[in-house]
Amino acid sequence: MGRNRRAPHSPSPPPQPTVRDMQGSASRLAERLNAYLADLAARGELGRATGSVDAAQARIRSLFGMSPDIELRQLRLGFDPARPALLVYVDGMTGQDMLAATIARLQDPAKAPLAEGSAEAAVAAVQSLLPMGGVQRDDRWQALLTQLLSGTTLLFVEGVEAAWMLDATELPARAAGRPQSEVSIKGPQEAFNEVLLTNLAQIRHRIHDPRLEFETCTLGSYTRTTVALAYVRGLTNPDLVTTVLHRLQAIDRDYVQYASEVSPYLHGHPRTMFPMVRGTERVDWVVRDLMNGKVAVLVDSDPFAFTMPVSVMDFFQTTQDYVFSAWEASLVRIVRLLGVFVGLYLMPLYIALFSVNPELVPTKLVLTVAGARQHIPFPPVMEVAIMWIIIELLREAANRLPQPLSTTLGTVGAVVVGTAIVKAAIVDPIMIVLVTLSAIGLYTIPAYEMGAALRWMFWIMVVGASVLGVYGILLVSVALIGYLSALETFGVPYLAPFAPLIPNQFGDSLIRVPLPWLQRRPVTNRTLDPWKSAPPKAPQPVEIKNLQGDRS
Repeated sequence: MGRNRRAPHSPSPPPQPTVRDMQGSASRLAERLNAYLADLAARGELGRATGSVDAAQARIRSLFGMSPDIELRQLRLGFDPARPALLVYVDGMTGQDMLAATIARLQDPAKAPLAEGSAEAAVAAVQSLLPMGGVQRDDRWQALLTQLLSGTTLLFVEGVEAAWMLDATELPARAAGRPQSEVSIKGPQEAFNEVLLTNLAQIRHRIHDPRLEFETCTLGSYTRTTVALAYVRGLTNPDLVTTVLHRLQAIDRDYVQYASEVSPYLHGHPRTMFPMVRGTERVDWVVRDLMNGKVAVLVDSDPFAFTMPVSVMDFFQTTQDYVFSAWEASLVRIVRLLGVFVGLYLMPLYIALFSVNPELVPTKLVLTVAGARQHIPFPPVMEVAIMWIIIELLREAANRLPQPLSTTLGTVGAVVVGTAIVKAAIVDPIMIVLVTLSAIGLYTIPAYEMGAALRWMFWIMVVGASVLGVYGILLVSVALIGYLSALETFGVPYLAPFAPLIPNQFGDSLIRVPLPWLQRRPVTNRTLDPWKSAPPKAPQPVEIKNLQGDRS
């Protein structure tokens, strides 16, 4: 009763700014105001360069402070030593060899005639010294700063109000390597990297046609990330291009780093668990989709592109299907679809038939399974949960470890854990086999996005089977088919070509017919040119001459 109560915990007050911090902020503010006043006094506005090198240097210093990557280099021009110049670039994003060659030309008096006096003469002299390509001029500070932070070098010359933007960009990037998440045995082995211009060049290298076009826009008020929309003019439906471009330009975010941050704004179904775009790191897959009348969106700094519109069958196909023969490709596709059905329905059927509806199973089989489970303390649905959590933990740990350790963990860990859990009578041996088959079946899907959605559907199926038995499985299946039938992306039904039925697209869905028979592009894409190729002609008889020659 007489104890003193402790005062309730209150959050500590925020740290007060020190005098040194306040002095630093005031100094930076004064520098910025002085830079603005210099531009305002020279030209009467703040948004454009004034032609003063000192004002430009003060403006840049006021914006970036003493950032070590922002380099400002003062020059004396060879054709007019009395006229100062300023080079501004981002260290680490600029090619030093190209920059050194440009500086040498500007400072060499023998490279250009003497151009003392007017600003027009200085402009003509600088133009004659700079490289022929990749040079632009602008006087808007916003455009200049945007180009600077993209790797462009800025050149300010005293008395010239517009600055030169020199394309000496050399971005740090890894080489275009092999695909890591979409491995193919045969065919091209080229993947995108993190540099947008390199990715666009890879697509251009494969489509040698001027009708391949790229529309770009900038997203992110801080990151200013460049996003490119690729399509083939005269093939892709212009309504699709216009819609995607307008939705891209309407995105309002502080930062954009990944393609997955852009895609939910485009397809119109941000809440669905099923993927509405096809993500890929393979150049040949993007080219194939472009040739089918789709559009591709590529984001700078992300090696994954995505294509649209899509249907459910796009997530069960790979470029490898078009490298092998029709028989082998069809067999692989059938195996993938069988894997999906095994992964979705094997465990729910086991739970429904042996826990809820045992009357549907022969008595001898029920007794056999019950005998194997007599020492197991958990119901089947709990066994599934335990085993599936172990599988997901092993999979996630294998993804985080280096490749040699992940292979060892995935193999040895599964064997050791599986053996120990059976000996401990936590899970019966039949459950180990069924859960393993279900996991293998769901991992046969080529597209990771669809695999994640089907793993959620697996649990919905398990819950339905444990509550309502076989009736619950049928109810969930009907609801799933109805939901997928109602989905569409840019007017393309998600279950095409099965709902609605489009017979002329069956040849490249569940199976793949020989390539000469695939003459039409998908009708659902509404392309301007529906034909891929002309009908195959009958081979003409060829007279085979004696290859050994006349020995007489």
